[in-house]
This record gives sequence, C-alpha cells and structure tokens, in this order.
Amino acid sequence: MGESGREKDRVSLFPLLIASTTFFLSYYTRLTWSILSVYMPFHPTVTQDAHVFALYFLGYVTMQVPAGFFSDRCSGGKIISGAMLLLALSTFISGGATSVYHEYLASLLMGVAAGWVYPASLKLIDNYYRVNRSLYIGYYSVAWPLAIVASGFFLPPIALHLGWRWGYLLPGLLCLLFAVLSFPLGTESGPGKKINWGLLKDREVLLVSLGGFLFFLSYWSITLYAYKYFVSIGINHVLAGYIFSAMAVVGLFSSSISGPIIDKVGLKRTVVLSLLLYGLITAAFAWVFHWVWLLVLALVMGFTRFIITPGNNNILVRIGKENVGAVTGIANMVWQSSGMVGPLLSALLIHNLGFAWFWPAIGAVVLLSIAFYASIRL
Repeated sequence: MGESGREKDRVSLFPLLIASTTFFLSYYTRLTWSILSVYMPFHPTVTQDAHVFALYFLGYVTMQVPAGFFSDRCSGGKIISGAMLLLALSTFISGGATSVYHEYLASLLMGVAAGWVYPASLKLIDNYYRVNRSLYIGYYSVAWPLAIVASGFFLPPIALHLGWRWGYLLPGLLCLLFAVLSFPLGTESGPGKKINWGLLKDREVLLVSLGGFLFFLSYWSITLYAYKYFVSIGINHVLAGYIFSAMAVVGLFSSSISGPIIDKVGLKRTVVLSLLLYGLITAAFAWVFHWVWLLVLALVMGFTRFIITPGNNNILVRIGKENVGAVTGIANMVWQSSGMVGPLLSALLIHNLGFAWFWPAIGAVVLLSIAFYASIRL
C-alpha cells in the first residue's frame, strides 16, 4: 500500500516523470513507422502501411480491458516495467527487419506492449497527485505532443545520416532503462478483486468511448498519412518532417496550460469548442499547398488537439473515480480500435479519390464526435 495522494504530492515528481516518459516511449515507438517506412529498402506500399498500423492496434486494443482492471488492483510500476521490456523487444525486431512481414510481427508485439502503459500510467498520476490533479494531468499529457515533435525532428535526420534502423534501436534502449526505473513504483489497490462489468454499459463511459472513437479515427489517419501527403505535394523530406512536428509542437504549451483553461472554462465546454476548431482546421488542409501556410495550419491544429487530449484524460478520471484504471482501459479500447479502422478506410479513400477528399472527410468525422462529448454528464 502507498501513502495518501496528498502526502505523495509533497514527496517527489518522480512518479510524474515515470508516467509521462513511459507514455512518451509507448507513443513515440508507435509513430516511428509513419516516418521510417519512407526510408526502408523494401518500400512498403500504402496498403502495407495500413496493415502494419492495424496489427499494432489489434495488439493494443486487446490489452486495454485487462490492463485497466489490473492497473486498479496491482502495482502500476511493475505493470509499466513489464510493458517497457516487451516494447524494447519489439523495437529491436523492427530495427532488424529485412521484410515487411517482420514489421507485421514487431508491430503486433509493440501494440501488445504499449497497450498496458496508458491505463497504468494514468493510474500512477491519479494515485500520487490527487491535489491539483488536472494540473498534473496536463503535465503528463505533454508526453503526447512531445512524441510527435521528437519523431518529426529526429527521425528523418537519423534515417538519413545513421540509417533507418537506428530510429528503432535508440528508443529500444531507453525502454530498457525505464523498465528498471519504473519497477519500484506502487499504487493503491482498487475496491476488491471483483471485476465491475457494469462499467461496460455505463452511460458516460459509452459516450466518451464513442466520441473518442471518432476523434481518434481522424487522429490516427492524420498521423499515418500526413507526412506522406506533404512529401507527395512536393515538400522535401526534412521540411515535411518539421511540418509534421508542427502539428504537435504548440501542444507542448497547450497541454501544460490545459489544466487552468479547463478549470476556468469548464471541462466539457473546453473539449467541445476545441473539437469544433480542430475539425474545421483539418478540412482546411485540402486547400492549402504552400509550406508556410501548411506550417501555420499545423501549429493551430496542434494547439487545439492537445487541449482535447488532457481533456479526455480529465473526463476519464472524473467519471472513473476509484475505477479510473478500468474506465481508462474500456474507453481506450474503443478509442484505439479506431487505429485498425481509420488507416484502412483512409487508404481506401486515398486510393479511390485521392488526398483532396481525405482532409474534408476526416474533418467531418471530428465534427460528428461533438454530439457524443456534448451529451456527457460530468
């Protein structure tokens, strides 16, 4: 058993460092394929891109419910440690791949490993930082845009100067380090050992799950195809990486100030207004081609996107209460299943209609998600 949340707040920011860094690694390794596949000698096709992403999310999604329930009942640090070890193994397999079939296997294992990190790391935040929780959730959520920024800035130069394999091997070594560092961290056990299956049909859990599914369907489609789109319209590879990173760089700021914004404006209102702006900006990419204006759009997109992300985290903590791990697992299972559907639908759309229709269609999906978020009772 651990100390009370109030006492832990005074002790150390080490749990925040572990939670945010391991979440960063689980997300950064997910993004590597989006960029490194361009540099691989076996030249994966758009359809194979979609298959790699779909296999990742198949592994990720199947882990969410067990990860959520175990995070409420077991040591969060030990769960994260085991996940980091498996994540390291999967990145080493990717770095040593000689065909896309090796990447299929690595992607599935990577999804299984990363699937345990989000529920366990959010449980760490809830357990250690119960005072000013929304502030700490905002700091924790910085890991998300930071992963996108880091991937766009570092992966193209690493691939060009060291070789694409090092884009996988370096984060694998970091995973091993944080497997060791996270192991001692414990979390308080939840209510009993019995699984609360009623959470699967809870109204608020269903609404945030369905709204998040639509948001993340658009999100993963953009994440997978944005870099390739920028290259396809004539932007050079490194500059395209910077624009890709710009889709998140302002999120480093917006995530960190999301707590005060949510406290002042209101949680639901903040998320709904951000989704409205995010959907309109997404559609606008279809009519902008100069790199300067693409950069501006990407920066504004990043600001709104990473108000939504900590907003989602706050909703889960608010409605989950003592079952925050389980609620996170259930909602994230639905959210991330969009990673299997979105890339496949997007590949079909791009093949048949081209990128001109990709951006408006994805923007419309974001706007549709507002109906679900607006109905949540907090």
